[in-house]
Amino acid sequence: MRILIVDDSKINQVVARDTLIANRIESEIFLASNGEEALEFIAVSGCDLVLLDIIMPKYSGVEVLEKIMMNDEIKHPKVIMLTTIEDTQTLKQCFDYGATDYIRKPFNELEFISRVKSVIREIQNDHQIKHTAIQLERQNAELVETNKALKEAQYYLVQKEKMVAIGELAAGIAHEINNPLAFVMSNLETAKNYVSVISDFIEIGREIITIEHADHFMESITKMDALWKEKDLDFIFEDFLEVLIDSETGLKRVAKIVMTMRNFARISDEDVFEYVDMNVLLDEALLIVNNEIKYSATIVKHYSECKLLYCNKGQIEQVLVNMLVNAAHAIKSKNQENLGVVDLSTLCDGKYGYMIIKDNGDGIDSEFINKIFNPFFTTKPVGQGTGLGLSISHDIIVNKHKGEIQVESKKNEGSTFTVKIPLHLVIEK
Repeated sequence: MRILIVDDSKINQVVARDTLIANRIESEIFLASNGEEALEFIAVSGCDLVLLDIIMPKYSGVEVLEKIMMNDEIKHPKVIMLTTIEDTQTLKQCFDYGATDYIRKPFNELEFISRVKSVIREIQNDHQIKHTAIQLERQNAELVETNKALKEAQYYLVQKEKMVAIGELAAGIAHEINNPLAFVMSNLETAKNYVSVISDFIEIGREIITIEHADHFMESITKMDALWKEKDLDFIFEDFLEVLIDSETGLKRVAKIVMTMRNFARISDEDVFEYVDMNVLLDEALLIVNNEIKYSATIVKHYSECKLLYCNKGQIEQVLVNMLVNAAHAIKSKNQENLGVVDLSTLCDGKYGYMIIKDNGDGIDSEFINKIFNPFFTTKPVGQGTGLGLSISHDIIVNKHKGEIQVESKKNEGSTFTVKIPLHLVIEK
């Protein structure tokens, strides 16, 4: 604590100093005999508390106080005015300029020490508040950095889980692509043979154009007729278009699978939200997992004509893929002879869109139903699944889309997952 006593009376300076020392006020004490000395000392050395006489030559205490408080380049000390005057207007002026308190002269030791101690406590409280504010600011900055690091870790964890899902589905996706490619390749071989036959037929036709003798003309016509019947050109011309249409359909399916997988696999921008048809979302997710699910379940669709859903398309598809794969695994685990059923439904009300995935698999034990969204919790055998799928899905729906995931399940009867998302989501930046 640095205290400056400013008074043109040496006696008052000494009395004030000795009173502080006698009452064990822990501080460094400095003396100034006029306003100029005080202003220079404060500007150069600084202090925490000024005991400032009001009546002094050249600069009055009021003027010194005003100059101190007007100087924005210094740390403003607390100021206690020292006075013998009874002029309340002058005292009011001192408080208006920023004085903290005043002490009358001659000094009453009890009053003097009480007022000084009170202001010292105020200074210490101010220091503590500033120190606390600095600590809070530093801790807040650390929390911001930690939160940023956690968000980055979470972001890459979501992407990693997506890659894990793609890895697990890769064989099935390859099979889905291979089927249409196989019949396209077969169709191309057939088309090539058709082109060869048609080329032979056209070649005979070209010979007719150059024939000059009638007997040769009729001979070529006979050859063309024989070739037409032998190669069944009626069928070829009828089937050729079907071959091309089938091939086009197969290639479109391959393109659709590749495009859907590319969109699903890409690193999605968390801030990109768009209006999407819920039925399209379910169909694209189903396309990705089709080979995983088609050998264990029949898909039944109950789609409604709903309003478009404002969402992050890649994130919602990741949720749906995870739930469809879980439904397929639940049905396989039941070991039933017939195919199971996965029922897909969409509907909406005035505020929310609903996507419902219901299966008749082996269901979830009641003791686990409240744990399925916990990170790393899984009921699957070791080596199957990371235990992060539903946890990440819950974060995407609840935290990022302000929605809900509702679960109903009975052991050996199946499960129903309902994804509920606001139709018009306000994104907080």
